[in-house]
Order: sequence, then C-alpha cells, then structure tokens
Amino acid sequence: MAGNIEIIYSGQVLFDFGNKIDKCFILQRGVVRIRSREGELLSSIAPNTMFGFTELLAGNSVRETRAVCESAGSVVSFSSEILQDKLAEFDAQRKQLLEQLAAQIIQQTS
Repeated sequence: MAGNIEIIYSGQVLFDFGNKIDKCFILQRGVVRIRSREGELLSSIAPNTMFGFTELLAGNSVRETRAVCESAGSVVSFSSEILQDKLAEFDAQRKQLLEQLAAQIIQQTS
C-alpha cells in the first residue's frame, strides 16, 4: 500500500463533514479525535491505527464525521481507491459483512 507521510498539527482538520472520501489514514504519532456533527466524541485515534475508512465501507462517498488533530504528529495518507481495490478482491459475503458492520457503526454514532 503506497502512501504519503504528512506532518499534522494541533487543531488541524484532516477531513470534515461533506468532504469527498478520497483519503484514508494511518496515525503514526499524535492524537486524532473523530466527532459527529453535534460535536460528540466518536473516537480517539491512537498511533498505529487506520482511520477514515468506515464511511467508505458503508458505501458513502462523502464524510459524515470530522477528524481533528488534538496533538502534533504524523499520518500516512493513502488514496481511498487503494482500499476500494483491495475490497474488490473480497468475495460477496465478506464485502457484505464489512458493509453491514460499517453501517451499524455509523448508525450508532448518528
């Protein structure tokens, strides 16, 4: 999986509501928080964690959440197309399971 290392800064918004889902991320250093439209904390991302893909798995093309850097660090960003290409290799049953799980996660956070 090819990616780009990006330096992140405290307060930086990595993605926001309504943005096209064109990137996914792996946090290397720092802290990222995922929030709902109402400002509710949905997730605190720790280093070595992939994020920014749940909505994509659920079949969405735009973001329903906001990711904000809480402390400086770095991420590896990669095109969401890479993830979609990998998912295309899955059989229909596995794809359906991932889509259902992602949809449940999104529904629980709405």
